[in-house]
Amino acid sequence: MDDFRRDAEAAGLAGSGSHAAPDCEGLPPHFVPLRLVMRPGGVAVELTRPDMLLGRHSEADVRLPLPDVSRRHCRFVFSDGSWHVRDLKSLNGTYVNEQAVEYTAIFHGDTVRIGGFVFGVDLAGADGTAEGVGTGDGVLLSITHALPRPDGTPPVQRQAS
Repeated sequence: MDDFRRDAEAAGLAGSGSHAAPDCEGLPPHFVPLRLVMRPGGVAVELTRPDMLLGRHSEADVRLPLPDVSRRHCRFVFSDGSWHVRDLKSLNGTYVNEQAVEYTAIFHGDTVRIGGFVFGVDLAGADGTAEGVGTGDGVLLSITHALPRPDGTPPVQRQAS
């Protein structure tokens, strides 16, 4: 069992999640993973499949376990060569650049708000070539590492290798 899965299970955040390796077969042409970088803090989650559900539900692809996030809050979809976000009739809405959206394309540098989570959109791809994007320390952490554990202990800290 890898470290992520063990840490996620210890934090009560196990699920199919974005930690699963992408399946290269069946990916749309020109697919680019979407990295959502939490603000503040810089913790990131990478969406590696062309259709991913975000929400509070334990079966969401990316679980955001706060009460202001709906169980099935929104869906990120890669289609026609670009990423889109669709709000799934969530109670608190999905916002792109502080505008409530039902369905819209998202672009590098946009801000997405889901409940109390604010993310920057990073579409630099694996090579980090998008303009104005730095590589940081090269460590991509799961969203679960930034959240307090259910028992109240501090978030899991990863050491850079």
